[in-house]
Amino acid sequence: MDLRQRLTDDMKAAMKSGDKDRLSVIRMLLSDVQNIDLDPKKPTAEQAVSAYAKKLRKSLEEYEKLGKTAEVDKLKYEIGVAEGYLPKKASTEDTAKLEALRTAAATGTAAIEAGAYTEFREPGTLETYLSEISDGIVEPRKRRR
Repeated sequence: MDLRQRLTDDMKAAMKSGDKDRLSVIRMLLSDVQNIDLDPKKPTAEQAVSAYAKKLRKSLEEYEKLGKTAEVDKLKYEIGVAEGYLPKKASTEDTAKLEALRTAAATGTAAIEAGAYTEFREPGTLETYLSEISDGIVEPRKRRR
């Protein structure tokens, strides 16, 4: 399901439930996504939602400087709704795991190209070996000479 359809479905659900705050945010997001065709840069739907969330964050900063707590709370809610339509960001733990796997893949690939792991030349087995290394199931083998 693409983002435009998801926004449309969520808009209908918000109308049925009577959630006016959520409905107004979804309508603005849907409007921005539908206006993509008019933009000469042709951003993606996610980029349009991200740009809207960025505008909300800038407004939030200004209202915080002015000390308007009611508007700040409303903007925090709107930002939460808008970010719900963006892809989830990886946590620091996930990033560390991916970096370790990438490092293991880089060193493992170099070792395979050098002929150190001849038993892993078949397609598909390198990925299994590298995932076992990253999970701590097996120890990396030393290069044979």
